[in-house]
Amino acid sequence: MLSKGLKDEANQKLNELIGKMTEIEFVPDLWEREQRQKIDDKLQEILSIGLQDIESINSESLLEKLKEQDFDFSNFEQFGDLLLKIIPLEAEIHESHLATSAVAIFEYIQKESKTFSFSIIQKINQAKALV
Repeated sequence: MLSKGLKDEANQKLNELIGKMTEIEFVPDLWEREQRQKIDDKLQEILSIGLQDIESINSESLLEKLKEQDFDFSNFEQFGDLLLKIIPLEAEIHESHLATSAVAIFEYIQKESKTFSFSIIQKINQAKALV
């Protein structure tokens, strides 16, 4: 287990990396040519899994993978936000799976943080609409 200082530093780095990915304005043409590969590379760096893996593993396994990386609730939320943002750009056959994973992430935050958040509820509803 990481000491509190190291864990805080690691979480800050994760927040910055995932935050930078969610700030990117994805463009469908660029997504296919270059943006998808950049996001995939960053996810490999952070999680040791890429988009193809995320599109194929079940939600429970993805949550476990994120927990193994010592994600805090903020990290989980940003990762869920990233999934919501890329869903419309991915192949139609993967959209429902990614949306299901986003729902699982946001529901995990809502349950485990023991804090009610209208923002998280809205994100759950947004993801469920895409399932």
